Amino acid sequence: MSLQGALSTALSSLAAEQRNAALIANNIANANTDGYVRRELPRGEKLVAGGGAGVETGVAQRAADAALAAASRAADAAEAYADRMQGTLEVYNKTVGQPADETSLPSRLGAFQDALDFLSGSPDDAVAQSQVLATAQNLLDTLHGLDAALADGRAAADLAVARDVETVNTALANLAENDRQMAQAAARGASTAEYEDRRDVLLAGIGKVVPIQVYDNGPGRLIVMTDGGNTLLDSTTAHPLRFTHTPVISATATGLAGVTVNGQALRVSESGSLAASLTLRDRTLPGFAAMLDQTAGALVTAFQEADTTLSGTAAGLFTTGGSPPVALAGGDDVRGLARDIRLNTQADPEQGGALWRLRDGMQATSPGQATDNSFVLRALSGIEENRSYDSSGGLPGTMSLPTAAAQVAGLMQSARAVWTDRAESRASQALQARESLANKTAVNVDDETMRLLVVQQTYAATVQVIQAVSDMLKELSEIR
Repeated sequence: MSLQGALSTALSSLAAEQRNAALIANNIANANTDGYVRRELPRGEKLVAGGGAGVETGVAQRAADAALAAASRAADAAEAYADRMQGTLEVYNKTVGQPADETSLPSRLGAFQDALDFLSGSPDDAVAQSQVLATAQNLLDTLHGLDAALADGRAAADLAVARDVETVNTALANLAENDRQMAQAAARGASTAEYEDRRDVLLAGIGKVVPIQVYDNGPGRLIVMTDGGNTLLDSTTAHPLRFTHTPVISATATGLAGVTVNGQALRVSESGSLAASLTLRDRTLPGFAAMLDQTAGALVTAFQEADTTLSGTAAGLFTTGGSPPVALAGGDDVRGLARDIRLNTQADPEQGGALWRLRDGMQATSPGQATDNSFVLRALSGIEENRSYDSSGGLPGTMSLPTAAAQVAGLMQSARAVWTDRAESRASQALQARESLANKTAVNVDDETMRLLVVQQTYAATVQVIQAVSDMLKELSEIR
């Protein structure tokens, strides 16, 4: 190799190390930048006429790992689903309370039973009658409160769906624009690393809301689909989600809007925060409402059956309201009953009724015998009577009213506990997945510092080569 060739080779080495030093410095500077993936500078021997002519460098490349990124997105989606379930159930169960709490459904029913039991021993005691009326109203207040909390929870879940849809649509629009810009950069021969970083951040955000599959066919040809097969992005064309928010929802409302893509129902697995909100709104919370309605129905039926003064459609102590109060249709039309159940005005002095009807029956026209406790005893027996329940929601098929109240509260608390455990487990799994991805793709400052020392050593060695060539050229010039 000629001295000129040696000098050219050394100069190419200096240029490569300068680029490498700048790249490593940029890695270190962005060590804490969210979504930044370590850059590496590809290099190879520069050949001229089949002979070595120094070193040449390529476009900076990201140290990405598509498989680990996909695993991390999947773990994040599972965590987001569990977090949304746990968070919503945690809020609702503050209303449910623990079974031993004074305001819980089992405790309210127990207090009502105790008041009835005391009244059975003193049927003509006005204080005992007033206590029965008060504890009955407390029981209904708890049913109403639980139903209202379910309605609020469903409305909140519906709003969460609307916000998730907005989040996904914004990210899809940004992703489409980013993919267009990346295609333009690639066409210029420039590095696309910056756009790929931004793309991965956007995909990670979408993946927490909706579980996705990503197909990277090169700049400008990215395809993003839900794990159920809906296309969300196709070669810079975004396909936004569509959803109509319903601000006010009852605990038993049906026919609520679903999420669609290109006119088709969104198909996703039970993963991601959006799917969790839909599950809460359409299955979990309505299931709780159905259990409450059945419990309210058993309460109404127990007092209708116990009251021998009733005829036709006349209501017992508990009714669905109306004027005059009417009985539960057929004894089993319970949908929405936890919301609508009321005390019969015939027993409420503040509404023109009389307390003695708690002893004698709702349709009694005049006070009966002061010692007659037969109606009260039949009511107590009716409360303890085993009745049939729909077991599809988790309740036993046959049980007494106190057992049903305890089961309802227990199942609600159990659901919260299950999702609390799952949220903790999935959070740990997601953290491990993120750490695995970071270990492979993130910047390790210690490693980058060592790389910079190698660059320094190579640079120093190259300078020595240049100095040696310079000295040799100087000697040749002196010979002349």
